[in-house]
Order: sequence, then structure tokens, then C-alpha cells
Amino acid sequence: MTEFALDAPVLVRPYTARRDGDFAVIGDDSRQVYLSIPAEGLDLLEWLRDGATVGEAVRRFEATHAASPDADAFLQALADEGFLAPAGAHDPPPDAEPARARRAGHLEWLSPHAARRLLSRPVLAVCGVVVGVAVAMAVDRPGLVPGPSSLMFHSHFWAYLLVVLGIAVIGVWLHELAHVVGARAAGTSARMTVGNQMYAIVAQTDLSGMWMASKRERFVAVLVGPLVDVIGAALLFITLWLNDVGVLGLPEPVRLVVAGVLFTSFIRLLWQTFLFLRTDFYYLITTALDTRSLMADTGAYLRNLVRRVLRRRLIDQSGVGRGEMRTIRIYAVVWVLGRVVALAVLFTATIPLLWFYLVRVVAFFRGDEMTGQFTWADVLALAMLSFLLDGGGTLMWLRSLRRSSRLRRRAPDRVLVE
Repeated sequence: MTEFALDAPVLVRPYTARRDGDFAVIGDDSRQVYLSIPAEGLDLLEWLRDGATVGEAVRRFEATHAASPDADAFLQALADEGFLAPAGAHDPPPDAEPARARRAGHLEWLSPHAARRLLSRPVLAVCGVVVGVAVAMAVDRPGLVPGPSSLMFHSHFWAYLLVVLGIAVIGVWLHELAHVVGARAAGTSARMTVGNQMYAIVAQTDLSGMWMASKRERFVAVLVGPLVDVIGAALLFITLWLNDVGVLGLPEPVRLVVAGVLFTSFIRLLWQTFLFLRTDFYYLITTALDTRSLMADTGAYLRNLVRRVLRRRLIDQSGVGRGEMRTIRIYAVVWVLGRVVALAVLFTATIPLLWFYLVRVVAFFRGDEMTGQFTWADVLALAMLSFLLDGGGTLMWLRSLRRSSRLRRRAPDRVLVE
């Protein structure tokens, strides 16, 4: 544990800060580390940064806020995150900091001005017109809206699979790239990564830098991803409508691919409504409600319900305000109901689709007659898809569960924000 002498100054490393009501956010952009602290804690940190000793900063805090701070715990927490160190500690020069590799997907070359032009009102107005036209066409011919059967190919399964999956991956990449553009419009950095949500492998964008942006800028960065999905789906449906009325003469394989890709867009948009996961709409709600760790606090709240029944020691949530606790209680209901919706989707869409192909695989090996054609290439494509996506996602999920379990064993009575 680091010791901070009262009569000595503290080495405060460079940081940026933004006050937001009763809280403040401090960040180190070079390390992509951001903390939410009480607003009065930022006062203490600023006095230390300006050269005051720990004792002087504490006395100034007491005179300003008429309260005594828990300086040791506060400074220790900041030291653990690399924001400060005792006087005389070695502060590595900028040249010694490991340089982050510049990647095209991070769009560090895109200026905030250019990013804001991409998200300007005229651009959004054009997007609105496109979506409006697609909605009108869907009302005109609702039978063109594809369902799960659009992914049930009766011949050349592996070819359709590769094409639909390839185009869908491009759509996912554009979705995440849009988040990066939203971050660049706010003058912050972001990076695209691959992770998991429960047992599903997902592409995701680290928007930690948006903690330093305004609420409006955070809204834009979150919403621009789903907006790209909606625009893509609208363009695909317009294509199907124009083909159905005879304006376009798409070959049947192309029409099947367009319908399949459109349905994958619906799946991605439905996924965003899974508020029990860290989806775009989840972050939209936390931004609107100014909650910084809603999921972690809700998890602690639900565990406390179980602990009360078992008469075990409760996790301390005394630092959560009344208003935020009401939000947590409401979100707990949403969290539970979200699991029910996810299971409904699993049994009404995912399992029937997998069962359709499983029956065909079994029939293929038994030599039974079946409609369409099913070849060894189809079997291999299905096996690879299941192994890479389902198997890989499950392994990543189990690893994250093991890591969470280990962290909770180390600190069973703390709220852990992962």
C-alpha cells in the first residue's frame, strides 16, 4: 500500500477532467483510463496538482466543504489507477510511454470538424428521407419483410452462407466504424475490438474517451451505430421493393442474398434492445439517466435480494443515492424480463433455424431423401460456423465468468465494475 505523508506534496500525473453535477470525470487519454469521482474530490486533486502538500490540501478541503475527507483511501484509489504517486516517485518521461499503434479502424487521422460534417443535419435529413421511403414501401407490401425462413437455404447452403455472412460482417464493421466517427466528432479517440456478450462473439467499440465529452456528444456517438443499421436495412428493403414491382430484375440468388442480409440487420437491431447486456441502447439509457455503473449496481442489488433471504452479509450500496436506487430497482425488472425475451428469441428463431440445418445434416449422413441439395461443402461450412461463432463465444464467456468469479471471491462485499 502506498503511503502519503501529510507534510509532503504528491506527484500528480497529467489528466483531463470534466465536472458533471455532483460528480467529476478524470481521464488519462494516453492510457484510456477514466474515473468518476465526487466533484469535491476533484478540488482536492487540483490543489495537490498545484503543489499543495497533503496536509494543506486536506485543511483547504475542510475549510471549503466543512467536512473531513478520507484522504488516505481517496489518494490510494487514485494511485492504484496511476493518476498520482508519492513525492519523489519515478514519473516515466513521455518517450518511455509505450506508443499505441495507429490503426485505420481508429480513424485517428479524421479531424473532429470532418467527423461533425459526416453527422451534420443535412446528412441526417437525407437518412430520414430514405428510412421514410422504406417504411412507406413496407406498408405497401408487408409480405416482402423477411423472416427467419430467409436464412433457410435449400441448396448451395455453403455459398449462400459465405456471401450473407460476409456482407453482414461488413455491416457490423460499418456500425462500429460509425461509433468511432461519433467519438472523433467529439474530439476523443475510440477503438474497435472483438469481445463477447454472454455466449455470442461480438464486435464492439471502446468509447471510454467519451466520458470526457458532453451528454449530447455521448448521445450522438451511441446512436450513430444503430442509425447505420437502420439506413442499411432501409436500402436493402427498397431494393427488394423495386425488384418486386419490376423496376429491378434481380436474379433469384441475388434476391435471396438481399433478403437474408436484411434479416441479419433486423437481428442486429433486435440485439440492441437487449438492455440486460451492454448494448448501444443500454448505454443510451445510462447516458440519459446519468448513471455510471448501472449494470454493476443492479447486479449488487439483485445479489443482495438473495443474500437477505439467505441471511448473509449485504454488499454495501450506501453510496448510491435515492434517485439512482429507484432507477436500479426499475432496471432490475428490465434486466430479468430481458432474459425472458432473449430466451423467447432463442426458442422461436435461433433454435428452429439450427434445427432445420441439423435435420438436413442428419439426413445427409443417413442418405435420406430431402428437398434441395446438401453437400459435403455445406456440412463443413455449418460445422465451421458453429465451431468459430458458438464454440468461440462460449469459451470467451466461460473465461469472463471465471474471471468475474475470481474477482468476487477476492472482494465479496464490493460492487465490481468490469
